[in-house]
Amino acid sequence: MQLLVMLALALGLMLVAIFVSVPFVLVDGGQMSASTMRWVQAVTQVLTFALPVFLMTIIYYRHRQREYYRLDFSGRRWYYALVGVVVMLLLTPLNEWLTEWNDAWQLGQLGDALRRMQESTEAIMEQLLGTSSVGGLLANLVVIAIVPAVCEELFFRAGIQNLLQRWISADGRKPWGVHVAIWLTALIFSLGHGEIFAFMPRFVMGAMLGYLYVYGGSILPNMLAHGVNNAIVVVLYWLVARGVLDIDPEAPFGFGFWITLCCTVAALILFTVTFFSRQRQK
Repeated sequence: MQLLVMLALALGLMLVAIFVSVPFVLVDGGQMSASTMRWVQAVTQVLTFALPVFLMTIIYYRHRQREYYRLDFSGRRWYYALVGVVVMLLLTPLNEWLTEWNDAWQLGQLGDALRRMQESTEAIMEQLLGTSSVGGLLANLVVIAIVPAVCEELFFRAGIQNLLQRWISADGRKPWGVHVAIWLTALIFSLGHGEIFAFMPRFVMGAMLGYLYVYGGSILPNMLAHGVNNAIVVVLYWLVARGVLDIDPEAPFGFGFWITLCCTVAALILFTVTFFSRQRQK
């Protein structure tokens, strides 16, 4: 029931976000400026992702929200957050390989239509990221890195994954329920972005963030790892727009098989040593 209530709130508030964005489109004559798109993006994120979880916890977890969200910002959690960021960075070559493989999928006429939709979305994002001003960089860091990291982690990890885990393992006799919740949430997280040709890298990223939420004991590592991942893209585009880097930010870096393998193994070892050893100690 809690999950259904949260999803119903998310659907209703998403419609509100669409309704709120209409006047901005009309004012700009159907072509929103970069600053307007940033405002619409931020409002949509807050209304669609953060607010439904907040309202759900007021209904069902009043006076226990901090415990429910896992809002633990103690010193040890910052160490786990740093490890989460390093793991995310080490998985970059794997994500690049998955991106290239995923982008080569052939899905017929439906795939062509989905690809056109994705290219349209990517064009809008590239318009936002193409700023060369310091003000534009700071605005993008807030709207594209910080706000999505906070709102999406609240919705997908503290919301969907948390409730799925409680539901599946309600009787305490299903220890595998946590893994089912993590991978189901990762599936929803990736599909929720609506880009089938970027499904696999987001799916893996969602699973990693899911395990980070469970074994990190706080939502802080998730938000920081997610935010840094987004911020790197923002800064990369800004450096290209400023002429500091002469590269195509959309082009693959070409890490190669052995670098990809070594970085992936290193990420798994670091995560296992840091978090699973902590779990055994508990």
